[in-house]
Amino acid sequence: MSYRMVYFRISSSGYTSGWSSDQEKNAFREESRRMFKELGWDVHKEKTGGIDKAVRNPQELYLHPDCFSGVVDEAGIQSLQEHLAKAQTFRCYAVDRCEEYADMSDAEYRAALEARREEITAAILERYRTKKPGNYILRIVANPIDKQFEILRLCDKTRRNSVGKSFVIELINQLIQEGRMICAKTREGPGIRTATEEELSERLQPVEQAGGQLAGCNTPFPPQQEMGPQML
Repeated sequence: MSYRMVYFRISSSGYTSGWSSDQEKNAFREESRRMFKELGWDVHKEKTGGIDKAVRNPQELYLHPDCFSGVVDEAGIQSLQEHLAKAQTFRCYAVDRCEEYADMSDAEYRAALEARREEITAAILERYRTKKPGNYILRIVANPIDKQFEILRLCDKTRRNSVGKSFVIELINQLIQEGRMICAKTREGPGIRTATEEELSERLQPVEQAGGQLAGCNTPFPPQQEMGPQML
């Protein structure tokens, strides 16, 4: 099966930026719930936001009065759109099909990243290349490298991408150990950069760089760090 993020664009009677009456709000909610239940979906009200969510594992749709959005089986989009066309309190006037999601476990995802190890390594080295050896990129982050190679997955619809982030951080630590990246303590904190051609040819190991740790740090890179990169 192929799954995709989909937006069913909805026009609901009595709704613009809010409901004009509780009667129209209740009518929309009752009908939308009934229509999805007719197709075998479970519908419940979310604890935050008060919007209904229709679930038919692994599919999910948030039933907002101007858009039904979520990840669904691509093969069922047309039939679902035809079913929604029967509604009386709202009208589905368009469907936007966006990102594809894979049914992939953490182990399978990591294996897919391993298959692209050299490509990801090259992207990391390019990302942390500085114009001068005295310049370092501060606040080490996986992003945007992890986003560049991210595979959207059904088990991670919120896109935390912890597997991708951890994989990139592990690679950075390995590159430090190998001397292909240089880390040092700066006035602003620990920094990192790609080793120069001269440094690589001389095969010099950076001072205080054992164990994949930043100089001046007590621990290796954390598995996830989401602060933005800065230049010294």
